[in-house]
Amino acid sequence: MHYCISIFIGLRYMFGPTTDKFKSFTSNLSTIGITLGVLALIIVTSVMNGFERSLQDSILAYIPQVILTSPDGHIDPKKYPSSSLMNLKDVHQITSIVQSDVVLQSHSNVGIGIMIGVDTNEQSQLLSHLIDKEKNDLVIGQYYVLLGKKLAENLNLKCGDEVRIIIPGVSELTPMGSIPSQRLFTVSGIFKTNSEADSTELIVEKDDAARILRYPQGHITGWHLFLDEPLKVEKLSQQKIPHGLVWTDWRERKGEFFQSVKMEKNMMILLLSLIITVAAFNIITSLSLLVMEKKSEIAILKTLGLKKVQILIIFMFQGAGSGIIGSVTGTLLGVLLSSQLNYLISLLSMLPKGVELPIVLDLHNILIISVFAILTSLLATLYPAWYATTVQPTEVLRYE
Repeated sequence: MHYCISIFIGLRYMFGPTTDKFKSFTSNLSTIGITLGVLALIIVTSVMNGFERSLQDSILAYIPQVILTSPDGHIDPKKYPSSSLMNLKDVHQITSIVQSDVVLQSHSNVGIGIMIGVDTNEQSQLLSHLIDKEKNDLVIGQYYVLLGKKLAENLNLKCGDEVRIIIPGVSELTPMGSIPSQRLFTVSGIFKTNSEADSTELIVEKDDAARILRYPQGHITGWHLFLDEPLKVEKLSQQKIPHGLVWTDWRERKGEFFQSVKMEKNMMILLLSLIITVAAFNIITSLSLLVMEKKSEIAILKTLGLKKVQILIIFMFQGAGSGIIGSVTGTLLGVLLSSQLNYLISLLSMLPKGVELPIVLDLHNILIISVFAILTSLLATLYPAWYATTVQPTEVLRYE
């Protein structure tokens, strides 16, 4: 009951009339600042989350996300069956894979790429994007290859042409000495994903790839794990795997790129958080002015029996009210503007026609932003509210 009195008085101070226009202005300014800070943070995080998801779908979907292999670079699938990996979390598919960096030589050019040996009976993202093909399947022993569209254009290759695939890291002895393992392959198809895979990747039959890599009979590079959330690979890599296997993932090839995107996102969040921090300083200013204005009333409340804790609650409640109002308003406006951002940008003609910003609204992030704004405003009330409790009724009311 005593605390209800504190809340009631705090509400009167918050919404009641005041003769100090400057105090009212600074109070409203702090609320507006928190609203703008929360609004900007939600919009920026939604756009950055969208960019991360877009990069995940366009890059990580077409490269091996995780490969479990041995220190030698190849394993016997009978010794390490896929059934031993069923306990791994957030893995929705496991397939065998043979992979290596290769050099490609056509009649007119030389290029580099990533050779991926797959089992055509298993699902593959790249195989579902074939735009031109001569053969229906990759036949074992026929040495067919599927090339990315840009890679084929760079090498001036089309279906039916031959390309030499060279493995720089694997050598074979010949009468001419030790030379890199190599073989002529026939282009049987071209795929297009509209991603980086079009210029770097090529697909061959798994056994053909293992043969050119000089693997022992039946061996593969490892087990390819398809993750539900590839961007959470750092946490997933801490899982226990069978002894003798080594965890390798997309971070070896794309880790620095995604790390830079994450760092940029964090820096944007940090800079925009300063808006909320500045608004919190306005709360300190407005609340301090209120305490100075209400000194005589505080003294009277103390003489009527209100304790220091109740005085503290009065002013903390009022200061936190600005944070709550600003956070709720900023959250609602942020969600609304984020969901309609592409429409608003198209009205302002800020992007080329047909281009849209990827937007992902993460409720968890939105909740964190709102709670951060409220807690910051609450912390800003501590000093002015504490100062109010130090008012001495005898000194304030001496000349009243």
